[in-house]
Amino acid sequence: MPTHVRVTSRLTVQALLDIDNAEFARWYELGVWWAMYGEPQGCGPYPDSYLIETIGDGRKKGWYNSLLSGHFPMVGFKLGIVHGGMLDPATLQLRTSASLVVLDDPDFTKGYHAGRHYYFFEGGNERRLTDGLLTEYINGWALEYHRWREPEGCLRFVLGCRIGELSGQLLPMGEEERAGIEAEERRFMAEYAASRVIPMVALH
Repeated sequence: MPTHVRVTSRLTVQALLDIDNAEFARWYELGVWWAMYGEPQGCGPYPDSYLIETIGDGRKKGWYNSLLSGHFPMVGFKLGIVHGGMLDPATLQLRTSASLVVLDDPDFTKGYHAGRHYYFFEGGNERRLTDGLLTEYINGWALEYHRWREPEGCLRFVLGCRIGELSGQLLPMGEEERAGIEAEERRFMAEYAASRVIPMVALH
């Protein structure tokens, strides 16, 4: 069930994910407010580095190694910050932006687009992400980090995936973005088909 958080007496927003934990919801509310009104905020979408650095630092400190950690509800603040960055404090309206965060990091960007593809093309919009599920994801990243071949890049990618998925709540897929994804899929399938033909030709 969609979660609504009251930011001010004039503003209530639907959270980007369903929230069951009251503390997570409170942190989310504070994040939205701080992004809009906390000095020197209200400047627009946050860069992807904000999430990369804050989640990355938490992992390094061992905050996410146990599902019982009290640090998980504070992830709500980070997501609230991202959500609040998309809202204009003067008009309370959604800002015009191509993405939920400013995309600079290549690995995060790839993950972000993969997350949007999942949301719009693979049924991700039929099952909303929850705070509990996100907690399990982050816990899994923390525990598997040292087993990944390129851990830093992988962490940025999977984080981008989840943010891309969440972006579907606020940012519908435009025709240009959809056409780009479909063109990329056609290119991939053509390359895959060509790779299957070459070995067969070599056998004759």
